[in-house]
Amino acid sequence: MVKKKDYSLAVHRNKIKRWIREIFHHSGLNGGYVVVVRFGFLEMGYRDVFNEFNPVLEKFASKKRV
Repeated sequence: MVKKKDYSLAVHRNKIKRWIREIFHHSGLNGGYVVVVRFGFLEMGYRDVFNEFNPVLEKFASKKRV
């Protein structure tokens, strides 16, 4: 969920949603998860966001498959 208060432009909100979907897809997780995004997320850049999310999601995905 990306608040309009944090990112007023739809272009930015949609970009964040695409990034999150791509990161979850890369980890093998699909739908059914809620991610709350705060101001500053977009400023990190995709690579930094991916590097922060990926280890946690890989660990989560491996526990879920067992």
